[in-house]
Amino acid sequence: MPLLSSSLKSRLCQAVFCLQVAALPLPAQTQVVLKAQPVVDEPKAETKPAEPVKQDLKASWQTQKEARALTLSVPAPRGQIVDRHGIPFAQNRAANYLALVMPYMDGASEAQITSFAKSTIDNVNRVLGKTWSLSDEKVLLHYKHRRWLPLVFSVEEGLNVEITPDMEAKLGPLLGKSVVIQPAYMRHYPQGATACHIIGYTGKTRPLPTGPIVDGDPVFEEMEGREGIETAFDSDLKGQPGIVNVLFSPDGKRLAEDVRRTPSPGRNVVLSIDYNFQKYAENALRRHTTGGAMVIMDVTNGDILAMASNPGFDLNEFVPGIHAKRYAELTKDPHLPLFPRSFRGEYPPASTFKIVTALGALDSGKVDERTYFECDSAMEIGNRVFHNWNKEGEGSMTVVTAIKRSCNTWFYRAALEAGAPSISNMALRLGFGERTGIPLKAEGAGFVQTDAWTLQNLGSKMQSGDLANMAIGQGRVLATPLQVCQSMAGLGDGMRIPQPRLVLQIQDMADRVMMAYEPKDRRRIDLNPVHRQAVINGMVAVVNGGGGTGRAAGIKHAQIAGKTGTAQWKVAKDQNLAWFTGFLPAGKPMFAFAVVYEGEPGEDVSGGKKAAPIVREVFTNIFEKAPADDPMLLAMKDAPKASVVEEETVETPVDTPSIRPAQPVPQQKKGIGGFFRRLFGRD
Repeated sequence: MPLLSSSLKSRLCQAVFCLQVAALPLPAQTQVVLKAQPVVDEPKAETKPAEPVKQDLKASWQTQKEARALTLSVPAPRGQIVDRHGIPFAQNRAANYLALVMPYMDGASEAQITSFAKSTIDNVNRVLGKTWSLSDEKVLLHYKHRRWLPLVFSVEEGLNVEITPDMEAKLGPLLGKSVVIQPAYMRHYPQGATACHIIGYTGKTRPLPTGPIVDGDPVFEEMEGREGIETAFDSDLKGQPGIVNVLFSPDGKRLAEDVRRTPSPGRNVVLSIDYNFQKYAENALRRHTTGGAMVIMDVTNGDILAMASNPGFDLNEFVPGIHAKRYAELTKDPHLPLFPRSFRGEYPPASTFKIVTALGALDSGKVDERTYFECDSAMEIGNRVFHNWNKEGEGSMTVVTAIKRSCNTWFYRAALEAGAPSISNMALRLGFGERTGIPLKAEGAGFVQTDAWTLQNLGSKMQSGDLANMAIGQGRVLATPLQVCQSMAGLGDGMRIPQPRLVLQIQDMADRVMMAYEPKDRRRIDLNPVHRQAVINGMVAVVNGGGGTGRAAGIKHAQIAGKTGTAQWKVAKDQNLAWFTGFLPAGKPMFAFAVVYEGEPGEDVSGGKKAAPIVREVFTNIFEKAPADDPMLLAMKDAPKASVVEEETVETPVDTPSIRPAQPVPQQKKGIGGFFRRLFGRD
């Protein structure tokens, strides 16, 4: 990616302090901190600020009892986090707090010291209608060790309270010698909840020291990343603190300062996320779900353009810290707003996994694009009855129609013919069962059952029932929405799976690229072109063919190839999942996507009814609201349109003696048959 343009640089410099740091020998906020020290009430003509000195400050105060020369650290402003176009997700701004400055009181008792602090703060409380206070212990400890520095007292529930301009104006003459404005950096998230699970938030690196002042103590609290990109790239974002020597008189007046090192702002992290794509996805999820996720990737280079989870939370609630009551509300919310479903949620992939089964069966050589299997309403495998979502048989069909109609019994047969290794190996080949490697902690790895795992943990290779379950994305197979989207990017390309890329580059404030993350292949997959095309034909028919299960995803702007999925998820709560995944345009794949919809307990869901409409809404917005010269959309303008293959099912069953159609199951029969009837609902 080239250096950011001058217009983008301007957006990156909107953070309050960054421009000041670049223009001044000492950041403006540092100067304000120093000016916040107590001043002597003298006529204005005699209160000229002391000019910085370059002398040995230590020699200046050695003869003055209670004078101090302090070497302090000035925290640097954190770098920004922006989308691929420079739209900011995380910035900095100024925050002002009220602080107490203790004068030197020769021979004063502890009671006199605490009384001074209390009366000073009470004067502020009367003006502002507050109840702020400091404990006697904190006041005495500060007076003994750190009285030359301001002590913030505008604190509620353990969090600093920001002073507004109106509050400052009301205080008027109270501000000066003992009550000062103490500025600090504050993180700001201008997009609120947008991309909250990706961006993350910050917290205090450590509490401010309370003991004797030592060289390098910070003048205000430092922040560090706690979640998301804020923590993954904390070392880049935090910058280098400045160092300043300050000489104080015995009564606390700042006599001189010597800047030894100016703070260096942190670097800016440029994400692959497209703000508009992300916003469209989050808006659609909020409208259609109480819990769900959507991921959109660029097939050509692996860029993650959107990675949305619903519900989310406003990142600004964590600035400067979150109140315990509010945090408890978020953690106890049954819809889990803090949980990043898009990359940490591990779900049964349901019938979206039939794409893997189809590719694995075709790759085995035991099944080809012309192989017909009977699509029965149910079939016996061992001593179990496995059902199709359609209670009526649909005749014999090939892989194209089986994908289009999402016929369970066809995929049971295909998987059993191909064998477990063919299916599980194809899943691993397409990236299931391992983390994608995005730079966010606790990414879900998913799971794919294999013969090796089954032998080690259960004492035998996979049984036919296990394989039938996995063939339709149930049983011991789990995937994140990001993994499912990644597999679609691999299928869309056909030759390789691109490495999912969330961060494009790291830049300094001079627009210099300090680190670039170039697109790369995760692995070669080299799918057989004939097999791949047969599967894509089926996916095109899902959306565009008569009787396809995903017709609700169709848009007029491009041809979508997709696959629906429905799975029982939380059995005890009768809670099901709906999926829709695929890519577009079908003839020249550029965008891969995956949507998961978490149904409410007892809700009747299906991929076609619940997840597919989300895809339609998001991509309709992308196409209709993008500028006419958008390069990604221009690249799709002349994409070839795939033909919709409409196959006729046949009545002649294929002779497969090892797999026989099931006899009708009596309605009064209970047990495993009833369970599977609930488990395999319509896709």
